[in-house]
Amino acid sequence: MSGFGEGEFFRTVLEGLRTAVYVVNREGKTLFWNDGAERITGHLRQDVVGRVCGDNFLGETDSDNNDLSGALAPLAVVFREGKPLEAQVSLRHKTGHRIPVQLWTFPIRDAQGLIVGAAQSFQEIISVSDWDRRHTRLATYGCLDQASGVLNHGMVEAHLRENLGMFADHPIPFSILCIEIDQLDKIQARDGPGAIAAVLRVVGHTLENSLRPTDFLGRWQENQFLAILTQCSAAEIEGASERLRRMVSATKIEWWGDSVPITTSLGGTSVRPGDSPEGMVSRAEQALRSSSAQGGNRTTVRE
Repeated sequence: MSGFGEGEFFRTVLEGLRTAVYVVNREGKTLFWNDGAERITGHLRQDVVGRVCGDNFLGETDSDNNDLSGALAPLAVVFREGKPLEAQVSLRHKTGHRIPVQLWTFPIRDAQGLIVGAAQSFQEIISVSDWDRRHTRLATYGCLDQASGVLNHGMVEAHLRENLGMFADHPIPFSILCIEIDQLDKIQARDGPGAIAAVLRVVGHTLENSLRPTDFLGRWQENQFLAILTQCSAAEIEGASERLRRMVSATKIEWWGDSVPITTSLGGTSVRPGDSPEGMVSRAEQALRSSSAQGGNRTTVRE
């Protein structure tokens, strides 16, 4: 540690970690924000240090997308109960999309045992770096939709045919979801085409971050995504669909000083013996039309 004081040495180590680490004092004021926190959230330390975390600028929600602000915030719980807390939560990236993370929060005590602050560490459940590498490769092969950043129509259709072929030999259930952004025409009329590009990108990233590595997501039509949920039965599809709907509804896009609300309507179905891609998609789209007809921001499953 030549040239370093002990405190400076450990601070340098913490700052360079790819895992996010930040520290607040007893009043909730942010004292430390490392490189990992910048990388995962998009918020730079100069924008965060000195800020009071009570405003929930990260938009923390639990696994059921319940808001974790005020007394429910992990930091508030640790201050109140005085013991470490571990949880899976979702954070809002600076650009608006959602990121599922594993979160650890613990109290910091002084020599007398009094709580003087708290530290929080979090790591992506799905690695952003792995996501970026995969998409860089797929983009090189022309497999991505440029506007949304997810698989293009041809690629997700190929994956659907592949899953149907697998189902014919090994009847392991899978399901699909047609996902439509509500009132996209009104957003374009009010905020212009630039806002549409931002909405597509945020919704695409949020949905893909919320799926398992074995699932697939692609842009199916102008205002529609198609998700393939592997090993997902008819009994499980509604729960999976609702989780995705809530994740998108918790996103936030800042556009010229305004916050653009985003909701989606979803229609789903599970595979049947003898199914074709056209048959499955037709059932999912019928379910989607039912969700839209009921005002949107809801899920309908067609069996």
